[in-house]
Amino acid sequence: MSILEVHNIEKHFGSTRVLEDISFSLEQGQALAIIGSSGSGKTTLLRCLNFLETPDSGSISVNGSVIFDAADPRTQLESEIRKKRLHFGLVFQNFNLFPQYTALQNVTLARELLAKERGGENRDHILEAGKELLAQMGLADRAGHYPHQLSGGQQQRVAIARALALQPDILCFDEPTSALDPELTGEVLRVIRGLAEQQTTMIIVTHEMAFARDVADQVIFMDGGVIVEQGGPRQVIDHPQEERTRQFLSRYEEG
Repeated sequence: MSILEVHNIEKHFGSTRVLEDISFSLEQGQALAIIGSSGSGKTTLLRCLNFLETPDSGSISVNGSVIFDAADPRTQLESEIRKKRLHFGLVFQNFNLFPQYTALQNVTLARELLAKERGGENRDHILEAGKELLAQMGLADRAGHYPHQLSGGQQQRVAIARALALQPDILCFDEPTSALDPELTGEVLRVIRGLAEQQTTMIIVTHEMAFARDVADQVIFMDGGVIVEQGGPRQVIDHPQEERTRQFLSRYEEG
């Protein structure tokens, strides 16, 4: 059974069509890379999956259960949406860490708030889990540092640990290296590669074509709010069938 099923998602902002008839599925432990030019709808798709935007039509299912159906208002209640966001973890382009909190506090904050709301999880256990995640990111010695004391690559690795802290079914990355220089980009890509080797289910919006080819099980190429081509990375990136895909990859290689 697919862990994620997306059917016919559409999104408009006023008269502007941003997403049209977006459908795909993702299996447990797979990594999906989404590529395409800026403005092609990639980030909006991630925001719809994380319920930061509400699709105008279509449905989203996780683990066989429909968690959103544009035709069913019951799936759009704010109380329900808050629960459904827990299925997804989102790592932003620009880290979005809280500057007044240490690395460890950034990682554990959401889990502590959830424990207070629902009860049942001990704070010491949450802190220990947060330390383990930072250690997994190679940041065991940075737990007490504030964001301004960390490099961009370190901040992004804290953001990844934060996204993992709530144990989401699917981890989403929105161009996680776009704000980093090449050396720091390598740090973050190594972490994501390690997560892929651990069979973490991921959706990665990226401009790193070589990385997408090596890490992804599936690749989707988007243009103008639609999926132009999808398939295995060797097919889509190395042997694209659609002319629009070939044009995009050609310009990318020239750049």
